[in-house]
Amino acid sequence: MSKRHTTPVVHRHGSSNASPETEATRLRHELHEALEQQAATAGVLKLIISSSFGDPQQVFANILASAVRICGADGGALHLVATQNMPQTFIELSPASQSEVASKIVVEPGRGSVLGRVAIEAKPVQVADVLADPEYTLHEAQRKIGYRTCLCVPLLRDGHPIGVISLMRLTVRPFTDKQIEIVQNFADQAVVAVENTRLIAELRQRTDQLARSVTELQRERNNKLMNLEAMVASISHEVGQPLASIATSGSAATRFLKHMPPNLEEVQSALNRMISSCHRAGQVFDNLRALFGKAEKGHEPIDVNELIRGVLASFQGDLEEHGITAGVRLPEDLPKIVAHKGQLQEVLINLVRNAIEAMQAGKNDHRVLQLSSGRHGDDSIILLIEDSGPGIDPKRAENIFDAFVTTKSRGMGLGLALCRMIIDQHSGELSVSPAHPRGSIFRIALPILPATR
Repeated sequence: MSKRHTTPVVHRHGSSNASPETEATRLRHELHEALEQQAATAGVLKLIISSSFGDPQQVFANILASAVRICGADGGALHLVATQNMPQTFIELSPASQSEVASKIVVEPGRGSVLGRVAIEAKPVQVADVLADPEYTLHEAQRKIGYRTCLCVPLLRDGHPIGVISLMRLTVRPFTDKQIEIVQNFADQAVVAVENTRLIAELRQRTDQLARSVTELQRERNNKLMNLEAMVASISHEVGQPLASIATSGSAATRFLKHMPPNLEEVQSALNRMISSCHRAGQVFDNLRALFGKAEKGHEPIDVNELIRGVLASFQGDLEEHGITAGVRLPEDLPKIVAHKGQLQEVLINLVRNAIEAMQAGKNDHRVLQLSSGRHGDDSIILLIEDSGPGIDPKRAENIFDAFVTTKSRGMGLGLALCRMIIDQHSGELSVSPAHPRGSIFRIALPILPATR
């Protein structure tokens, strides 16, 4: 007796009685949906890559629009909680009249809303009919917007929700498992966009920190170089004058000794000048040691008017030689300041010498040097050194105090930089402005001794 072979009937998503035409239509529809889903996913990925260095808001908007379209929703929203590198984000697709209502819905753990349930469960949550769900409490929002079916899918990072994608339908029509899977896929893409934004923000932050570190190192290197160069230049420049004076006085003393009889009075005078010049050279070294050593060492109460008169007296011969008229405006009731006398003296000497050289180089016969002092408010005093020279080129005025910037053909560009360094160490300010009708005004601001304010 022969056996009969029976072929099992395979049911594919529909009735076994479906006609070939109906089955073909269903397969074409499923193929169309799959291709549309793949195209949407590819489009989102492409947008994520192209927007990595820009605004991620467009990525989120595209993700939400794709989810609403493919899943046949009537509206939707994407909520993203605020993070260190990402502000709180709300993107909503619905009529404009509903936008304000939807944006006020808060993502807080609780059973009263779909958003709250997602915050608790950290997985997709769907309510087929919010009016039939006894735990649902957002009745006012539902009444104004009119939705019936809700789906919320979390954006998960390390298992914790950082946002949600929510879709809604105005009729009772639950989302299928396939549609929920599609929204989950889009939620994963949104997390990728968030992570890209975070990584790019961290990269920019670290790049900025590196740039600042390089700038600070370069500034520190330049400061050290300037300190070294300034010390060498100051020693060469400042010690050169007393050494030249010593040599001149020594030659004079030798000549007077050869007189018959020797002119002992002139010899004594030359020797006194030599001793004074030696003291001057020693003072230069003391000032430099103080400048590049401890900032507060050697500070004492100082009468700036007395300091100005002393500096002006030391240039009396140069002023007469170059036909320069000097004037002072020094109020007698000016309070004292706390400073290193030798260093401030170096600043005034440098500025006065620069003023003399500027007027000497110009063709103007009316040469005037004006030194003045005065109070500036209750906490500082002002010293002004004004000349009638050609002035400073406005293009150079901005960086005139930088190291190695000079207006002199044989200058090293360190004198004004050293002056500013000294004033900065005294918590003061040094600036320059044009004088009228010509010339320059160097302005020094220094804090007043607290006890004398």
